[in-house]
Amino acid sequence: MGDVTLTPLHFSVRGALTRGIAEMGYAPSNQILSERLGETVETIEQTLQQLHEAHALQLHPHRCKPWVVHPFALSPGSCWVQSGDRGWWANCVYCGMGIAAALEQDVEIHTRMGGEQEPIVIHVTNGKVQEEELLLHLSTPVSEWWDNVIHACASFQPFRSTADINAWCARHDLPLGAVVPLPKMWSFAADWYGDYLRAPWKKRTVEEAKELFLKHGFTDAFWRLDA
Repeated sequence: MGDVTLTPLHFSVRGALTRGIAEMGYAPSNQILSERLGETVETIEQTLQQLHEAHALQLHPHRCKPWVVHPFALSPGSCWVQSGDRGWWANCVYCGMGIAAALEQDVEIHTRMGGEQEPIVIHVTNGKVQEEELLLHLSTPVSEWWDNVIHACASFQPFRSTADINAWCARHDLPLGAVVPLPKMWSFAADWYGDYLRAPWKKRTVEEAKELFLKHGFTDAFWRLDA
């Protein structure tokens, strides 16, 4: 979960950044964040770097520019989340559902089965995911997510059956992880991301994350926050 102790300034910057992405479809510049929050650009960039170190967002390597501000991706991800005439990138179906939860809007999540050839659209309508028969396979265990969060998100893919998941893991030499029915994953995403656009934004503690995992029945070794 990162070792940096976050302060109200961290929460303000992360909250303003997330709401800016929701509003504009891309990240407000550090200069715009500076003007909106009444802080110097240097302070904003120091704060962004500390948020990166705390695993509260991902910056581009060697550059103080947001790359991933969960649930939003800021470069083309595996999912396109459409709501009316607006849209956002997400790096996985779980994050796509997180965008729906944060926006509190109906969305279409455009992606591909297993990240391969077959296109699919997942609908979140009236606070409910419609494709109830689908499964989400999360190949990378929780304790490894922030070792490479881009790869971790990319390894979360939708499938129709456990047989399809097993074949996919063998085909790509990727580990079998957690297999979660899509409605259950939506329920978790709604709890995790449902308040992300409300002020003030606040990062969950390890204990709060563990409680949320427990609430949704995520209790086996895959969901452990420590290796």
